[in-house]
Amino acid sequence: MMGLLWSHAAAAQPSVPPGAVDRGWGGRVRVNGVRMDVRLFEVRQPPLEVADGVARQPGLDPWLLPLPDGVMLSGIRDERPWLMQLRRSRSGATQGLLAVGLDAKANGRALPAAWTPSGATLLLDLQTQDERGRVAHRLYVHDADTATFSRLLQARLTALGWRAASDGGLMEWHRARRVLQLVVVAREQGSGLLAVEIETGE
Repeated sequence: MMGLLWSHAAAAQPSVPPGAVDRGWGGRVRVNGVRMDVRLFEVRQPPLEVADGVARQPGLDPWLLPLPDGVMLSGIRDERPWLMQLRRSRSGATQGLLAVGLDAKANGRALPAAWTPSGATLLLDLQTQDERGRVAHRLYVHDADTATFSRLLQARLTALGWRAASDGGLMEWHRARRVLQLVVVAREQGSGLLAVEIETGE
């Protein structure tokens, strides 16, 4: 485990890890309503090792959040957000995305999704488009402990017509052409939620 999951936003911009191979432009991305310049890269290290190296870069104090197959880091530089997503590819290698804000201010404030319980605060809203369709990565915090927050979340999803993929808990929900993948984690005070929402085409 990476240790502390949430930290204060950074005051500097990260660099691509040493030895990374540039894979070019990553398509359309918005973070909290801000247009992002995106670079894709690949490096022959596992995601947690890459993330540890990035977090140790001078001047960085990023938010860190584990993903099912990697880790996400984000921060702020000159009022412009940056985000790095690191995912495991083949054995021992990482596929990375580094997004840096082009705008200092958003063209519209990002709002919490309709399925979030009352009291959930949206910290990060990452909107991308790929072969799956429109993909939204969102990071929330809530004052309730994980058990209470999970119950509130489940009740809200059910009330809005979402169907759980299994009886095993909150991990995946479906509604029409939308798939919602959820990870709830404990914070020092309250809970955190990483939500990945995929809306496929017709």
